[in-house]
Amino acid sequence: MNFFEYLYCRLYWWNTEVIKERSTPVFRSIVGLAVFHGFSAIPIFGVLYVLIYNSYYIDKTFLGMSPFLIIVIIAMIINFLYFRKKQIVLYKQFKNIPKQEKKRKDVLCIIYIVSIIVVNTFFVVYFRSKNLG
Repeated sequence: MNFFEYLYCRLYWWNTEVIKERSTPVFRSIVGLAVFHGFSAIPIFGVLYVLIYNSYYIDKTFLGMSPFLIIVIIAMIINFLYFRKKQIVLYKQFKNIPKQEKKRKDVLCIIYIVSIIVVNTFFVVYFRSKNLG
């Protein structure tokens, strides 16, 4: 089980066991994973945008949507296609992972989530400072 499969299973566990979501836990897990993928891709997109357009002001839109929203939608479609058939097998594998390994992978998930939040915060602050002055 790779990292993002584990993260999906952890989100599914969170939605079913903690939040007690019964109607759409798979959808919510896929959306959560897509948001994390989107947050991971935003700094990469921003750097490429600066290199290509030589501007810190991202004003390009596609069909009236922000490029960041488009990234999340694409990630959600890819995740949906990938996880819709594998979800039951993955969750069975997840339940069989030893507690010690789950703790280690949970720490990695937390580090991943915190790091994308920190990187995106610095990214936004840097771009805003370049746009203001």
